[in-house]
Amino acid sequence: MQTISKTATLYERLGGEEKVRKIVRDVLQRNLDNPIIGHHFKEVDMEKLNQLVFDFFSMGIGGPHKYTGRDMRSAHSHLNITDDDFQRANIDTILALKENDVADAEINEIISILDSMRGDVVRS
Repeated sequence: MQTISKTATLYERLGGEEKVRKIVRDVLQRNLDNPIIGHHFKEVDMEKLNQLVFDFFSMGIGGPHKYTGRDMRSAHSHLNITDDDFQRANIDTILALKENDVADAEINEIISILDSMRGDVVRS
């Protein structure tokens, strides 16, 4: 088993690029398949979205990747995402993280990060 230092970034604690890419794919697939929020993803290029979300997430959690997409407010302004939609997406995230054997401490950290963006994503 790999030992991770206490100063390791969240990116490192999650397992690096391969693991983080898998987590992002699993979360977005859950969002797409979700009968309540999936409509937000139906007309989206999922490969492009996977790359954008991976870059954004990696950059935000200490990974080496650079996000060059739109800011969260601009990227989500036309989607009319409700607070309930946002919460359902968080539940999808938690389920995907658990399926990827992410520890509760890291899950809580990720949800806190996502919740900090709620004001830029929720519109109605």
